[in-house]
This record gives sequence, structure tokens and C-alpha cells, in this order.
Amino acid sequence: MAQASQLTAPAVDPQRQRKAKKATGVAAFGTFIEYYDFSVFGYVAATIAVVFFPSDDPVAGLLNTFLIFGTAFIVRPLGAIFFGWIGDRMGRRTSLVGSILLMSAAAGFIAALPTYAQIGIWAPILLGVLRMLQGFSAGGEIGGAASYIREWAPIERRNLYISFIPSIAVLGKGSAAGLAALAATLVPAEAMESWGWRIPFMIAVPLGILCLIMRLKIEDSPEFTASATTAKETTGSPFGRLIGEHRKPLTKVFFISLVQNMGTYIGTVYVAVYFSTVLGYTKAEASYIVLIAVVAAAFLIPLAGQLGNRIGAKRVLVSSYLFYIVVTIPSFMLMNNGSVALAMVGLLIGMVPYALCQAGTYASMPEFFPVEVRHTGVAFGHSVGAVIGGAGGPYFATWMIDATGNTLVPAYMLVVFGVMGLAVVLGAVRTNTTTSSTSHLYR
Repeated sequence: MAQASQLTAPAVDPQRQRKAKKATGVAAFGTFIEYYDFSVFGYVAATIAVVFFPSDDPVAGLLNTFLIFGTAFIVRPLGAIFFGWIGDRMGRRTSLVGSILLMSAAAGFIAALPTYAQIGIWAPILLGVLRMLQGFSAGGEIGGAASYIREWAPIERRNLYISFIPSIAVLGKGSAAGLAALAATLVPAEAMESWGWRIPFMIAVPLGILCLIMRLKIEDSPEFTASATTAKETTGSPFGRLIGEHRKPLTKVFFISLVQNMGTYIGTVYVAVYFSTVLGYTKAEASYIVLIAVVAAAFLIPLAGQLGNRIGAKRVLVSSYLFYIVVTIPSFMLMNNGSVALAMVGLLIGMVPYALCQAGTYASMPEFFPVEVRHTGVAFGHSVGAVIGGAGGPYFATWMIDATGNTLVPAYMLVVFGVMGLAVVLGAVRTNTTTSSTSHLYR
């Protein structure tokens, strides 16, 4: 692709700037709720394993729980196609309203779900169905939020604005970890298995209602509104056009997303179970370690986004992969020392490549696609990457540790995927600048 021409940044429109900040805030808040709802399952997985999969073998129960956890990822591409169609045909705002409504409703039903002791095999079956509904919703959220913010943000600050999506998503996970830690600390183990695990899911309902009200009040993005006036750009199937005309950029988004999701679900969700079931920390200690680390990451990600404004998302991604390769094994060795303080230091070190990868990935994905298929392209590419990186990562790590007895398996996985990400980005993604409306395209 020829180098984009250099254009002078347009004059700042104060009204547009206010709307852009509001749009970013509302979209990011919804992502907070989506990822709180989606991740809380992982943070109470050890309890859910006992409640829904009673077994004499705790590893078997945990593996079954991660299978249910993984079902949410399997349906994410279907959610991406569905919400992508809505977002690319009817508007980003409409898609964002639908995704938050479905996610919060599913979390509320999980909170009210009878246990295995009450209804037998129907309990894990219904849990799996509700978990799939959550995955269906999550499949549309990222594509909608990333496209919406990208289309509102000033060109010169686009990386920073988009970085608030993963930053706020991390805070959603941190809130889930915090509530899980609080419940594990204040609620006795027997009560936790009886009703305490329901509390984090119940909170999703009022949060979802608040976000729904906020999203109903925002305007659609100006870029989509302008494109909607052109019949050619709003007719036909967005997914059909994506597969027919944009396979190459879609493949790149898939691989970038694969690495990002592996880092996310190994480094911020699976580690809570890893600390408590593999390394022998208490559930409360595990939750607090993860909570502090993800809160730190939430502040690091916008800094990485600001860095992206200066050096481009490609260099941010390259830096993240190099950090994964260099620091991951030492950080996991610190976690394996049996000291809560050292475990916290080790996980905090791991948050550096994680933050860089989040900022670089989210800034990159929307730039691969034109407006008429952007929502579908980001949502589908990211969701397919999440199937392997998010669903497969925790399950494979649990199985391999049990099979080999090697507690550094998650570290080796992150290093391997860091190498893969480095090869993909260096071979397929060109360096971007921030001086023109097309300069972020990485074709």
C-alpha cells in the first residue's frame, strides 16, 4: 500500500471534542460492565466447580468449569456477526445498547440459578447456556466500542482514546476480582458455596440498567452517520463483504487478537485460579494479588496509548511482544516462591507487556477496515482470536500443569505466543504515524 499523504490536522471543534469525550466515556463504561460480567465467572471458578460439578477430583471439577467458561468464547464469533450486522447496518449505538442489555440479563440469571444439589444435571446445562449468551454479547461489544470511539476520536489522539477500552475493561475485571476477594474474606467457605458466589453476579443488574440509560442518550458516530447516507455502503451483508473483500486484514486482526487474548486470560483471569489451586495461596490472597495487578494495568494502558500517539501502534505491539518474551518466565518464577509479596511483584512485572499489548491491539484493529464493515471486522477478528486465546488458554494451562507437574507452563505459553505475535506484526504491519486520517491503516 502506498504511503498515505501527510495532511494537516483539522482545527479543534469544541462541541465535537465534548461529544467525543462523552462518547468515549459512555462506550468505555459499558465495556467496564461487560468485562465485569464476563470475567467474574473466572474469579469464582474454584467455587463454581464445587457448586455445579461436585467431584472427588478437584482438578476434574475445575476442568469442567473451564469448559463452561470456554463455551462463552465458542459463540463469540456468532455474536460478532450478529452485532456486527446491527452495528454496520443500523448504527454503532444500537449495537452497543443491545450488547449491554444481553450481557447484564445473562449475569442476573446466573445469580439466580439453582445448583447441582437442587436440580441435578440441569444446573451445569443452564449455566452453560447463560454463559454462551454472555459470550454472544461479548462478541459484539469490542467491535462496537472500538469502532464507535475510533470514529469519534481526534486523529492525533486516537490511540489514547481507544486505549480507554482495554483500560476500563481491566478495571471491570479488577472489580470482579475485588468483589471475589471481599466475598472470600468476609463470607465463610460453606456460605460462599451456598450463596456468596451469587453476589458478584447480582451486581450486574443495576450496573446494566445504568449503562443502558446512558447508551440510549448518546449520538451515533459522525463517520457512520455520514456513510449511512450512501446506499452502496449500507447495503448487503457486512460479513459477506468482509469475507469477500477483506480477508487479508481480517487474518492480521485474528493473529494480533489471538496473542492479546492469550495474555489477557492467562495473565489476568486464569492467574487467580493458578494462585489458589496450583501454588497454594488462599482464595482471598489470590484475589487481592490479581486485583492490585489489574488496577495497576488499568493505569498503564492509557500511558501505552499515549505512547502510541507518539510512536505508532506497531512499535507499541513490537515492544509488548519483546517484553513478553523477556520477562514472563522470571515473573512467574517470582510467583512460584510462596511469598504473597513476591507473587505480587511478579504479576506486576507481567502487567507491563500486558498493558502495551492491550493498547497496541485495540488501536490497530479498527484501522484495518473501512467504515461499512469496521464493526463486523473488528468484532469477528477479535472474537475468533478469543476462541483460541481466551477459551483454550486457561483450559490448556490447567491440563498441562496437571499432566506435567510443571507450574511454569503458563509462562512458556505466553513466551511462545509473544514470539508468534512478533513474527506476525513485523511481517505484516507497517509503522503508522498520526498525521492523516488514513495513516493508521496497517494493510
